[in-house]
Amino acid sequence: MKRALRPFLGLGVALVFVSCGVVPTPPVNIADVTVDLQPSALALGRVLYVRQDALGGSQVPQVLQQLSVTGEARYSSLGGNLSQVSVYVRSSLDGLPSTCTALSPSLVACEAGGEASRSVGTLNLAPGQNRPFTLSGPALDEAGKAGHAYFGLRAASGDSLTGEQLRLTGMQARARF
Repeated sequence: MKRALRPFLGLGVALVFVSCGVVPTPPVNIADVTVDLQPSALALGRVLYVRQDALGGSQVPQVLQQLSVTGEARYSSLGGNLSQVSVYVRSSLDGLPSTCTALSPSLVACEAGGEASRSVGTLNLAPGQNRPFTLSGPALDEAGKAGHAYFGLRAASGDSLTGEQLRLTGMQARARF
């Protein structure tokens, strides 16, 4: 009887690993995102969302979890000293709460206090240098399952100036079973 159960032992171990979110999926490339930065002083500590869908409708299957996005951030400075940016994500920029305001057709500002649950990480920046980053969290899982990810930024340290840019490049999404 013991020999008859041995083939199922490997299956049982595999199921334990899968149920714990241990098995990673192959990486999926995500399009680069370029953000034309606004002066930090005008943002007033708000989260600024760009109307650019980073996932473009590519859904993550419901069975997957622990979505993470890795890549490089490059801050193009024209005299600003932005050194740290908090990153947020929303699966939609429709039907926003009253704490959010459209600043332009491509930019939405939301009060930071109401966005805490959408925080997915921090970018550490240095002018003219590519810096690696990893983003993750429940809001990113939600965005992945919806197939839409709109990234929002809030200056955490330093100031940006008009004409400066932040580029997120070489991005890849990974998830686990």
